[in-house]
Amino acid sequence: MKKNYSLINFIKAYYPDSNIPMYLFSDEKCIFCMPEQDELTYPPFQYLQELFSGSERITYCTTEYGIMFCSLRLNHCKNGYIIFGPVTTVPYSDSDLQRLYKDYMVSNDSRSDFNSFLRQIPCLSLSSLLKKCIFLNYCLHEELLSLEQLTSIGHVSSENDVMSDTSLLLEETYQKKENEQHNRTYILEEEILKLVRTGDCEGFKKFAYSESNFHIGVTGSTALRQLKNNIIITTTLCTRAAIDGGLDYDTAYQLSDYFIQSSERLTSADRLTDLLGKISYTFAEKVAQAKTPVSTDERMQKAIRYIQQNTNQHLTVGDVADYVGFSKSYFSAYFKKTLGFSVSAFILRCKLEEGRELLQYTDKSISTISEFLCFSSQSHFHTAFKKQFGMTPSEYRKSTNG
Repeated sequence: MKKNYSLINFIKAYYPDSNIPMYLFSDEKCIFCMPEQDELTYPPFQYLQELFSGSERITYCTTEYGIMFCSLRLNHCKNGYIIFGPVTTVPYSDSDLQRLYKDYMVSNDSRSDFNSFLRQIPCLSLSSLLKKCIFLNYCLHEELLSLEQLTSIGHVSSENDVMSDTSLLLEETYQKKENEQHNRTYILEEEILKLVRTGDCEGFKKFAYSESNFHIGVTGSTALRQLKNNIIITTTLCTRAAIDGGLDYDTAYQLSDYFIQSSERLTSADRLTDLLGKISYTFAEKVAQAKTPVSTDERMQKAIRYIQQNTNQHLTVGDVADYVGFSKSYFSAYFKKTLGFSVSAFILRCKLEEGRELLQYTDKSISTISEFLCFSSQSHFHTAFKKQFGMTPSEYRKSTNG
């Protein structure tokens, strides 16, 4: 306990110099933070999981839209970490804010306070953030790390390095041609990605190939790294195929983050192989579950995307009609005639699909998810969810995490 008090005093003394939010975690629970704040602005669960997963002294992660977090693993308390962030290299754009609202699950009523919190944080590059973390590590552990040990920042390949790499690549390609080991990954990819794009889960049950007929290629220096890299490659390809097949961007990239981050945490070849086998089928399943209505009308597609990207808003039929430039009555009738269901039914469906993803891939409470998705009450969310999926939110969470 005395060590924790010492760390708290250290954070209190350092924070005014940096103005970077700092959080002291023990056993994955936040026990102190600067500046003072409520749980609304604590780092999101998915990034904490990534920061806690590594064995390195200093770990960092960057969101797909460029927001950065950094963690310092501590000797001074059990499973202790100091987390820094979020920071960004440039002021937050409206697009950044919308994505942060989603990551932090900020309700409409709390956005003003959340924006005030962000405005206090200085703009920093990743190298500057890591240098501050390196300095704190030296102060706390008398252990000196270099920036080059943490990242490739500052490393410039020499001409000899490039020439050497090119020679190795040419030699390897020559040897494979000599041995008639042609890389046929493209053939396999096209068959699998077609199943993902069409949401054809049954097709996976019929799909079979002989491994001896394919030379997949070497993507890693060790067996584990090969598996992890194959997971990253497969996830990236399936994410794009799923979006092409109609899965909304947020769900597709949330699933992508989940698979890639999960692979980096695993150290067992068996578990990595199992994860690799689930990726393409899971994406196909999501496409089948949340198939975007097909319409050749450009403004209808614009309306569909708008609804999918604003599930955390109090969205009305009138809001969507205004966005695409139709009157409310005309838009409602045209939407129903074109797609076979009402605008309000589709808005509700998208909110429930988002809720299902949040229940499976985050630890947010059901009441928080309900408020985030702008349901009138937790009871309304509960009833609508059960009607849509045949089970309550809590039953669904248990079924996916149990």
